[in-house]
Amino acid sequence: MNAFLEIGCEHLPSRFVKPALAQMETLAKTLLEEKRISYQKVHAFGTFRRLCLMIEDLSEKSADVQKEVKGPPAKLLKDAQGNFTPQSAGFAQKNGIKPEKLSVKETDKGPFIFARLHIQGEKTVKLLPEIFTHLITHMEFAKNMVWEASGLKWGRPIRSLIGLYGTKIVPFEVAGVKSNRFTYPITSFGRKPIRVEKADEDYYVELLKSQPQPILVLPEERREALLRTVMAEAKARGYHADLDPALVEETVFFTEHPVAVCGDFDLKFLTLPKELITTVFKTQLKMFPVVDGRNEIQPYFIAVRDGVSANQNEVRDGFKKVMSARLSDAVFFYENDKKESLDHFKNKLAERTFVEGLGNLLQKSDRTRELAMWLCDRLQQTDIKDSVTYAAGYAYADLATSVVYEFPELQGYMGGRYAALEGHPQEGEAMAQFYWPLSSNSDLPETLTGAVVSLAGKVDTLAGNFLIGQIPTGSEDPFALRRQAFGAVRILLEKGLQVSVKELLQKAFALYEGKDAQQAEAELENFFFQRLALLLEQRGHAAGTLAAVNAWDEMPLCDVETLVGVLEKERGGAHFNAAAEAAKRVCNILKKAEAAPQTVQEKLLQLPAEKALFHAVQKAHQALAALPQQAGQEAFYKQTLEILAGFAAPLAQFFTDVMVNAEDPSVRANRLALLSQVKKLLTQGLADISQL
Repeated sequence: MNAFLEIGCEHLPSRFVKPALAQMETLAKTLLEEKRISYQKVHAFGTFRRLCLMIEDLSEKSADVQKEVKGPPAKLLKDAQGNFTPQSAGFAQKNGIKPEKLSVKETDKGPFIFARLHIQGEKTVKLLPEIFTHLITHMEFAKNMVWEASGLKWGRPIRSLIGLYGTKIVPFEVAGVKSNRFTYPITSFGRKPIRVEKADEDYYVELLKSQPQPILVLPEERREALLRTVMAEAKARGYHADLDPALVEETVFFTEHPVAVCGDFDLKFLTLPKELITTVFKTQLKMFPVVDGRNEIQPYFIAVRDGVSANQNEVRDGFKKVMSARLSDAVFFYENDKKESLDHFKNKLAERTFVEGLGNLLQKSDRTRELAMWLCDRLQQTDIKDSVTYAAGYAYADLATSVVYEFPELQGYMGGRYAALEGHPQEGEAMAQFYWPLSSNSDLPETLTGAVVSLAGKVDTLAGNFLIGQIPTGSEDPFALRRQAFGAVRILLEKGLQVSVKELLQKAFALYEGKDAQQAEAELENFFFQRLALLLEQRGHAAGTLAAVNAWDEMPLCDVETLVGVLEKERGGAHFNAAAEAAKRVCNILKKAEAAPQTVQEKLLQLPAEKALFHAVQKAHQALAALPQQAGQEAFYKQTLEILAGFAAPLAQFFTDVMVNAEDPSVRANRLALLSQVKKLLTQGLADISQL
């Protein structure tokens, strides 16, 4: 038999709905397991006004269970006269059995009294009120409300509850609302209750669809309906809808029956920058822009209302008035900004704090410019230095503009627009992409100028925050430093910038004059290492390989990835694996031994195997010195690792024939010195192969 729960509430914010549905499924599964009730399927679905849970094929009763409960020590079972002690009698009474049913069992801590219990299952219909009540009262939301005497904290006030088991009502009460079998139509179409006869998902879904104003209670059906209606309105005008995924998701969860309403707007608004128009539409008005085949915005909007009505023209006019007012505001802010220069806005940054303890935004702007200029010199890209200097110098200027104050999402983009208006289109493009990548997988800045400026801004932010101990811990990351570090690593790696993390961080910290940066620099290097390890895994490399790379922070990250790739290829070879195992053994021997001398005395080498290993060390030094220094090239790394793999055979023979801990102290010390030289070769060069 099925069970069904519907929580009818006042309008939940759309961002609350999807997490709430996920919670309902998780909590239901946990509670059913705790109550030992078997089921076939748990499915949560719904809208911003009704959260639904269907549990299919519930067992009629919970499962019986046998269990043993540990009690007092065995010596307290009976007294000297053979009577049960108060402790054992009380333990038996507590567990609902007679003292004669108690037993003694041996445990790790000695003998103890045990009660063997047979717990019979209960009827599911009797357990469901508790399950439904617990589920509702233990849901969590980003923000809560308290609206009635019991003080329940919930996302929005609960106004109705349905609880059904088959065709029967499951009686329970939450926040003063008693369960029944009635749900309600879309708000604007009255409050006449809709009677739900049974706990059946298909029946319930079709029941709501069949109402005079259909309700699409399944999110996937609302999504399909939304896309269909929005695309149809755009197509009717010969264009396409800008179906931003985030706006689609949000709209799905603030409607129950999405209906597109299309209108036009005054051509004068097309003089606004495209991103400003689309930001007003998407973030303030929740409307879909209309674009042509070249993705150019057209003078139409597509709004979405909940449900169909006969007065759609009035609805359209209402949307148009609101939209025109918002765009007029945007025109006002934009035209006001254009009256001032970027220098004016940049100077206003002196009035704005960057981070408490790190000065103002103008100082941050200056540091970012200095770091970007240094990067140009370090990368030998002097031809872009003037563009980089301009873009970095004005990268934060738009934070003082009216448009960005009103629409923070446009930071960077508006600075780029204003730079283009002042005759710097190339620099403006770099400024528009200054905050890229906006997420872990989104686009990087397209030009080298943009990449350098974006990298400088991110690294300065990271260095400053680490200097004052503002380091992300757990889920706390108020300044999005993980995202900024991940973006910096992506730029360094994917743009192939020939600068190491160590020298980049040293320069960034040096720009914070008068501060001791030693500990902060080490912590930030480790922070970069963690982001790089994650990125390499995402790019298909094996977890843990990066840990074997020595001095990763002194190499360009594109070279680090090349070396990681070579290590992964080489570790599949028998000789390399044997050498890696032997290297680990060498490290373990030296870890346990006394300090070894630095030089090997050849005259003290007694056995052929240790002489052969000594000559292998010398030969390896010569071979490595003869390799052309082509750092970053796969062939160079491969040849280096092949030389190290050559130690597999002489080391194996050494461990077979030679006793390292010889009785003669000088011989023992000499053999440890030999192994110490082997360790340096195998663990302190390009990579520590003992880690593999």
